[in-house]
Amino acid sequence: MRYPLVSVGVVLLLVACGDSSSSGGSGNSGPGGGGSGATSAGGSGGDGGDGGSGATGGGGGIPGNYDCTASVGEPPDLRLTEIVQVNEPTQAKSPPGQSGLLFVSEKAGRIQIVENGVLRPEPFLDISNLVLNDSELGLLGFAFHPNYAENGRFFVHYSDVDNQDSVVAEYVRSDPYTASPTAVAEVLRHYTDESNHNGGAVEFGADGYLYISLGDGGAQGDPGCDALNPENLLGKISRIDVDAAGYPAAPGNPDGNKQYHIGMRNPWRITFDPCDGTLYIGDVGQNEIEEVSVAGADAGPLNFGWPVKEGTQPYADSCGFPADNLVDPIAEYAHGGGGICGAGAGSISGGYVYRGANIQGLRGWYIYGDFCTGNIYRLKYENGAVTGAVVDAGFSLPGVSAFGQDGYGEMYALELDGRVFRIDAE
Repeated sequence: MRYPLVSVGVVLLLVACGDSSSSGGSGNSGPGGGGSGATSAGGSGGDGGDGGSGATGGGGGIPGNYDCTASVGEPPDLRLTEIVQVNEPTQAKSPPGQSGLLFVSEKAGRIQIVENGVLRPEPFLDISNLVLNDSELGLLGFAFHPNYAENGRFFVHYSDVDNQDSVVAEYVRSDPYTASPTAVAEVLRHYTDESNHNGGAVEFGADGYLYISLGDGGAQGDPGCDALNPENLLGKISRIDVDAAGYPAAPGNPDGNKQYHIGMRNPWRITFDPCDGTLYIGDVGQNEIEEVSVAGADAGPLNFGWPVKEGTQPYADSCGFPADNLVDPIAEYAHGGGGICGAGAGSISGGYVYRGANIQGLRGWYIYGDFCTGNIYRLKYENGAVTGAVVDAGFSLPGVSAFGQDGYGEMYALELDGRVFRIDAE
């Protein structure tokens, strides 16, 4: 079943679309395995390291193999190529300096490594003894320090096994394939009263600071209006300086607090476009609307309005907190409620902006999907607006928990049941 999809100001019924011609060829190189068609930008190095640089872009230590040139032609039809199978994947990415490796986090508390299309026999990190894997709790995200190639630092977002607190902790690698199982320190710890709406993303921006997403703490409609309450970090994206002693709020945060962007229900996946620094936020809705919001690299702190509004629509809530200058999403789609993935329900899984070399017509498009329906969408956001319509990407994946991106800008789709797919041109 298809649902009405809205690029704010435009309403259309979804139809499968895409040019049947492929501008990049169907073969790929890099973490997902080989092929004889177009290859990812740059070469490959030892231990999955980076070789040639290809087109570069981004800041904050983003690997130099992303292609920031303009797209060529229209996006082709797309297909999914299964790479490996893991247990309940939540995120996939490559570290700076090791574009040839794909790291995949598992909800139960492990981070696995895929090399040349093969799952390595031992995990990079196993903290399953620390992680509460239940409902929307678990190991939810991870991020590599911009200077990871030199310092080996990375950060993990998980739910504490003892009290389900949301925890972000720093770890360090021991060698290219193994991390020390003992945390260096906790960056952030925050209570959560419910087992849902935990956010879970950790991403470095082009400014070099760590952005951490937390949901509104659960319960219907954010009854405590936590997403707008300045006294906690729930329903917000925090911005932290991890290179300063004690992990303080980053310079420029409002009132010196850790929170930066506010007014979100459950920003499960957030990502930055490595080429222009735009932050994309997939915010899971309440009963009616799923939304994609953005924050430009120079936008400063923003208020996205939950629970005063859901998407672009007013929500039945009176918070008592200032609700001025609320920012609307760039795209939203409606669903019909129905409980957790019941009839007509939806749950957005935010994705990435494609910055690879294999699918030239897809470059610059943001790809995201819906966990419940399996519908996959794409939109192009340029110069402060969505250009054209939000459209069906032409393939589906029920149970899509997240998307991934390797160091060459190629994209992956993760199925909660365990399969990891590369997104290829037909």
